[in-house]
Amino acid sequence: MTGSDRFGVCNAILNTSHHDMEKTKNYILLGPPGSGKSTQAELIRSAFHLAHIDIGSELRAEAERETPFGRQINVIIHQKRELVPDALVYAVLIEALKTVPEAQGILLDGAPRRLTQVDEILSVFQSFDRPMTKVIFLELSEEASIERISKRVLCFGCHRPFILGQDIDHIDERCHICGGRIAQRKDDTPEGVRKRFQVFHADTLPVVEQFEKLGQVIRVDANREPQAIFDDISSQL
Repeated sequence: MTGSDRFGVCNAILNTSHHDMEKTKNYILLGPPGSGKSTQAELIRSAFHLAHIDIGSELRAEAERETPFGRQINVIIHQKRELVPDALVYAVLIEALKTVPEAQGILLDGAPRRLTQVDEILSVFQSFDRPMTKVIFLELSEEASIERISKRVLCFGCHRPFILGQDIDHIDERCHICGGRIAQRKDDTPEGVRKRFQVFHADTLPVVEQFEKLGQVIRVDANREPQAIFDDISSQL
């Protein structure tokens, strides 16, 4: 599909009637690593009574189920350590959408990650009579992303996350919950964060730009405290 074709499909799905837009409010939340998506997702979900669909969490939950579909995802995520194919992402999204009451809006987190996913995800929402309302984009500099995430550490016993200098003073401390070893994930080192940030800019930023051409993006400065970010978002929803 060409760029102009994709623009036309997105425009047709996003430009719904006023009556349709009054049914539910459906949003996509995007942002680079460390931009505070999880925090903002919870604040938005609670304030606007939305169903939060986190594609990553949905995939991990599905991988734990003893079903053919779950075992297939488990092999991809935990054994092959590969990206889940788009077709499986769409299948998980469809199952998640089935559980949301018709009158409740949705906040989608974790997708679309690439331009190739945009049309299909919008089409899935449209098949549930759920036009997309807005895309919320949390803007964060690479330097801030590295600074925030490089402070994250994890207990390898109970998998509880900690923030250096806030929850614990030194990385050689033991977890106060289970006594487990605390360490930093490879993806959370400065070099790991830099690579993740570059992937976001190469793959996901074009998604933001695609929606922006349609006037559907709310850009929010994420270089601030969570409450200030949320206040900015809520004033535009």
